[in-house]
Amino acid sequence: MVLDDNDTKRYIVGSWLRRAGHTVVEAADGAEGLALLAGASDADLPELAVVDVRLPDMSGFEVCEQIKADPRTASLPVIHVSASAVEVSDRAQGLHRGADAYLTEPIAPDELLATVTAALRYARARRRAERLARRVAALNSSTLAVYLSLIHI
Repeated sequence: MVLDDNDTKRYIVGSWLRRAGHTVVEAADGAEGLALLAGASDADLPELAVVDVRLPDMSGFEVCEQIKADPRTASLPVIHVSASAVEVSDRAQGLHRGADAYLTEPIAPDELLATVTAALRYARARRRAERLARRVAALNSSTLAVYLSLIHI
Protein backbone atom coordinates (compact mmCIF):
# COMPACT_ATOMS: atom_id res chain seq x y z
CA MET A 1 0.00 0.00 0.00
CA VAL A 2 1.25 3.47 -0.88
CA LEU A 3 -0.28 6.19 1.28
CA ASP A 4 0.56 9.75 0.19
CA ASP A 5 -1.57 12.85 -0.38
CA ASN A 6 0.63 14.00 -3.27
CA ASP A 7 -0.75 12.38 -6.45
CA THR A 8 2.58 12.60 -8.28
CA LYS A 9 4.63 11.05 -5.48
CA ARG A 10 2.02 8.33 -4.99
CA TYR A 11 2.13 7.57 -8.73
CA ILE A 12 5.95 7.49 -8.84
CA VAL A 13 6.39 5.25 -5.80
CA GLY A 14 3.55 3.01 -6.98
CA SER A 15 5.10 2.68 -10.44
CA TRP A 16 8.52 1.76 -8.99
CA LEU A 17 6.89 -0.95 -6.90
CA ARG A 18 4.74 -2.23 -9.79
CA ARG A 19 7.76 -2.44 -12.10
CA ALA A 20 9.50 -4.49 -9.40
CA GLY A 21 6.59 -6.96 -9.49
CA HIS A 22 4.55 -5.79 -6.49
CA THR A 23 0.79 -5.34 -6.47
CA VAL A 24 0.01 -1.82 -5.23
CA VAL A 25 -3.07 -0.24 -3.70
CA GLU A 26 -3.07 3.50 -3.12
CA ALA A 27 -4.62 5.89 -0.62
CA ALA A 28 -4.50 9.69 -0.42
CA ASP A 29 -4.88 10.20 3.34
CA GLY A 30 -4.74 8.37 6.64
CA ALA A 31 -8.45 7.66 6.92
CA GLU A 32 -8.58 6.20 3.41
CA GLY A 33 -5.53 4.04 4.07
CA LEU A 34 -6.86 2.73 7.38
CA ALA A 35 -10.28 2.07 5.79
CA LEU A 36 -8.57 0.14 3.00
CA LEU A 37 -6.86 -2.07 5.58
CA ALA A 38 -10.02 -2.49 7.67
CA GLY A 39 -12.07 -3.48 4.61
CA ALA A 40 -9.56 -5.98 3.23
CA SER A 41 -9.97 -9.67 3.87
CA ASP A 42 -7.04 -11.34 5.61
CA ALA A 43 -5.99 -12.80 2.25
CA ASP A 44 -6.10 -9.37 0.59
CA LEU A 45 -4.21 -7.36 3.22
CA PRO A 46 -1.19 -5.60 1.76
CA GLU A 47 2.17 -7.04 2.78
CA LEU A 48 3.67 -3.59 3.43
CA ALA A 49 2.74 0.08 3.74
CA VAL A 50 4.76 3.03 2.44
CA VAL A 51 3.38 5.96 4.42
CA ASP A 52 4.09 9.67 3.96
CA VAL A 53 4.70 11.37 7.30
CA ARG A 54 2.78 14.55 6.44
CA LEU A 55 -0.82 13.72 5.57
CA PRO A 56 -3.76 16.15 5.49
CA ASP A 57 -5.93 14.42 8.09
CA MET A 58 -3.41 12.85 10.49
CA SER A 59 0.30 12.27 10.68
CA GLY A 60 1.91 9.21 9.19
CA PHE A 61 3.09 8.49 12.74
CA GLU A 62 -0.54 8.20 13.86
CA VAL A 63 -1.39 5.99 10.90
CA CYS A 64 1.52 3.72 11.79
CA GLU A 65 0.46 3.53 15.44
CA GLN A 66 -3.06 2.52 14.40
CA ILE A 67 -1.72 -0.11 12.00
CA LYS A 68 0.51 -1.56 14.73
CA ALA A 69 -2.29 -1.45 17.35
CA ASP A 70 -4.64 -3.62 15.27
CA PRO A 71 -3.89 -7.35 15.72
CA ARG A 72 -4.77 -7.99 12.05
CA THR A 73 -2.14 -5.54 10.81
CA ALA A 74 0.36 -5.39 13.69
CA SER A 75 3.01 -7.29 11.75
CA LEU A 76 2.54 -5.19 8.58
CA PRO A 77 5.86 -3.46 7.88
CA VAL A 78 5.55 0.33 7.64
CA ILE A 79 8.09 2.43 5.75
CA HIS A 80 7.82 6.15 6.44
CA VAL A 81 8.82 8.61 3.72
CA SER A 82 9.12 12.36 4.05
CA ALA A 83 10.51 15.37 2.24
CA SER A 84 9.89 17.73 5.16
CA ALA A 85 10.30 15.69 8.36
CA VAL A 86 13.95 14.87 7.73
CA GLU A 87 15.66 15.68 11.02
CA VAL A 88 17.14 12.97 13.20
CA SER A 89 14.38 13.62 15.75
CA ASP A 90 11.71 13.06 13.05
CA ARG A 91 13.27 9.77 11.95
CA ALA A 92 13.72 8.63 15.55
CA GLN A 93 10.11 9.51 16.35
CA GLY A 94 8.87 7.51 13.37
CA LEU A 95 10.88 4.47 14.37
CA HIS A 96 9.89 4.78 18.04
CA ARG A 97 6.23 4.99 17.04
CA GLY A 98 6.34 1.74 15.08
CA ALA A 99 7.86 2.29 11.63
CA ASP A 100 10.15 -0.43 10.34
CA ALA A 101 12.14 2.01 8.19
CA TYR A 102 12.28 5.75 7.51
CA LEU A 103 13.42 7.25 4.20
CA THR A 104 13.91 10.93 3.46
CA GLU A 105 13.23 12.39 0.05
CA PRO A 106 14.51 12.55 -2.55
CA ILE A 107 14.47 8.77 -2.56
CA ALA A 108 16.34 6.82 -5.20
CA PRO A 109 14.28 3.97 -6.68
CA ASP A 110 16.98 1.44 -5.76
CA GLU A 111 16.98 2.62 -2.13
CA LEU A 112 13.20 2.31 -1.85
CA LEU A 113 13.15 -1.12 -3.49
CA ALA A 114 16.01 -2.40 -1.32
CA THR A 115 14.22 -1.16 1.81
CA VAL A 116 10.97 -2.79 0.69
CA THR A 117 12.80 -6.05 -0.03
CA ALA A 118 14.46 -6.04 3.40
CA ALA A 119 11.21 -5.27 5.23
CA LEU A 120 9.33 -7.96 3.31
CA ARG A 121 12.09 -10.51 3.91
CA TYR A 122 11.81 -9.95 7.68
CA ALA A 123 7.97 -9.92 7.66
CA ARG A 124 7.74 -13.10 5.60
CA ALA A 125 10.26 -14.87 7.85
CA ARG A 126 8.22 -13.80 10.88
CA ARG A 127 5.01 -15.16 9.33
CA ARG A 128 6.74 -18.47 8.56
CA ALA A 129 8.00 -18.69 12.15
CA GLU A 130 4.53 -17.90 13.53
CA ARG A 131 2.96 -20.59 11.30
CA LEU A 132 5.57 -23.10 12.46
CA ALA A 133 4.94 -22.17 16.11
CA ARG A 134 1.19 -22.73 15.63
CA ARG A 135 1.86 -26.13 14.04
CA VAL A 136 4.21 -27.16 16.84
CA ALA A 137 1.61 -26.06 19.42
CA ALA A 138 -1.08 -28.09 17.62
CA LEU A 139 1.22 -31.12 17.48
CA ASN A 140 1.96 -30.71 21.18
CA SER A 141 -1.78 -30.55 21.99
CA SER A 142 -2.47 -33.63 19.87
CA THR A 143 0.38 -35.56 21.45
CA LEU A 144 -0.85 -34.63 24.93
CA ALA A 145 -4.39 -35.76 24.03
CA VAL A 146 -3.06 -39.13 22.80
CA TYR A 147 -1.04 -39.66 26.00
CA LEU A 148 -4.02 -38.69 28.16
CA SER A 149 -6.27 -41.12 26.31
CA LEU A 150 -3.71 -43.93 26.83
CA ILE A 151 -3.70 -43.24 30.58
CA HIS A 152 -7.46 -43.68 30.72
CA ILE A 153 -7.47 -47.03 28.91
